[in-house]
Amino acid sequence: MLTSQSSYEAYLKEISVYPRIDVEREVELSRIIQNESNKVLVDNAIEELIHSNLRLVVHCLKDFEKRLNSSSARITKMDLIAEGNIGLMKAAQRFDAGFVDETGKRTSAVRFSTYACKCIKNRMRRALKLARFIHIPEHHFGYWSKMDALSSDHDSPVSDEEMRQHLDVSEDVMGLLKQSAGSRTCMLEDLSSQEGEASGWHDFIANESASCPAAEADLHDLRNFLFSEMAKLPPRTQNMLSMMYFSEHKHVTLKDLAHKYGISSERCRQVCAQGIARLRRQMQGRVELIDPGIIQQEAFAA
Repeated sequence: MLTSQSSYEAYLKEISVYPRIDVEREVELSRIIQNESNKVLVDNAIEELIHSNLRLVVHCLKDFEKRLNSSSARITKMDLIAEGNIGLMKAAQRFDAGFVDETGKRTSAVRFSTYACKCIKNRMRRALKLARFIHIPEHHFGYWSKMDALSSDHDSPVSDEEMRQHLDVSEDVMGLLKQSAGSRTCMLEDLSSQEGEASGWHDFIANESASCPAAEADLHDLRNFLFSEMAKLPPRTQNMLSMMYFSEHKHVTLKDLAHKYGISSERCRQVCAQGIARLRRQMQGRVELIDPGIIQQEAFAA
């Protein structure tokens, strides 16, 4: 299995085969995307614009490396690139290389990278926020950037008082900012990991849809017991009960039995009822049968 770093390196090698395009080609592709009625040509233009700017997503990723390396990050580098690629695709679909100046004249001076960077970074920023299990207020992210910038500008650690004055916040708000910046959400995988063992949360959380081995064994024993007791019944009664209650392919009705054996539906009902009554007498004192439905619902549901 590829690690996150090896996957990232393989991705860089994969996108390196797509050539960059110049501004004239961007203008031409923009014209096709905005004005062409042929869907195939539009799709091809969007695809070329996306492929030629895949490196742009990797470039935008550099602005988020610090968040990815923090203890609170619950998203990988490749996940963030995938989100950025979604932003790139949406930008390519909406890209218009021309803009209207103050005189109303339409010019072609907008590079796609200028337009797409904002879409890519917004998508990445949104993915980072949604990756958190605990909601962080929106304005905290702006404060974090200011705190990081202030710390990087000083060689020595910045005191809380200096930080608070720089941000112009109260002591209580400063405490909340420090708490949110250093927060870390504990994942189920973190709780389940044990030294020397490769385990996951699924090894500890019960699967309610899974069958119980003990119950399956009991049903298997009951099934065998019923078949052994049914072997003592007349052949036609055995066949009718098997078709009515034990058929695994389709639901058999009294009408189906009547058609098969050439007798009335009422007679088929009587034969089945007599067979079940005889089974109950044979099994009395050995297993408790509440009604005939137990045979179908419990013993032969598997």
